[in-house]
Amino acid sequence: MSNKNKKNIKDNDDKKKKSYLDVTRKKRRKSIKTIGLPILGVIAIIAVVSIFLYAPNLPPAGVGAIGSAHTHAAFLVKVNGENIDFSQPQYQVVSDYIHVENGDGTTLHRHATNVTFAEFLKSVKMDIDEENNCLDFTNGTQYCNNNDNQLRTFVNGSPTDSISDYVINDSDRLLVIYGNETEEQLTEALDELNKIQIQFT
Repeated sequence: MSNKNKKNIKDNDDKKKKSYLDVTRKKRRKSIKTIGLPILGVIAIIAVVSIFLYAPNLPPAGVGAIGSAHTHAAFLVKVNGENIDFSQPQYQVVSDYIHVENGDGTTLHRHATNVTFAEFLKSVKMDIDEENNCLDFTNGTQYCNNNDNQLRTFVNGSPTDSISDYVINDSDRLLVIYGNETEEQLTEALDELNKIQIQFT
């Protein structure tokens, strides 16, 4: 066989090898795109869903582990003479750290150390802006002090300016009240709070 023929055979073999490598490389790339990318997409979706599902139950800063406390307190939130009904399903056991439960809307259950009343309010889409004397809802509704109405807060019958940072103890009684109540009406609201039977379970 001549050198020229040998060279042609070698060139053909190189082309066959190259084309085989090209084909397998293309197959691998296609496999990565058709299998690998969907898997990565599913992992990303699971990560995002996990963040949304479990982020609300991540402990606030400085709060102990669930089970590090178990205390109960009575509370009322009244706006313009009406009680907010926390026995409704959307308010029940929203946070593992502090919540209302079992269809009851007047007993707070704190299940970890250092959990403030504000943490409960935030879990049910409310907050107290103590600087501006407002009861805020995350839907944008605000009840702020004005010429006719006042936001007032009480712990165990005594007025307080810092109920948001309050950590409940067993048998405490908390009142948040907004409106134009007279002293007599405030006394009636406190009496209503004192009559609540705290659920110690």
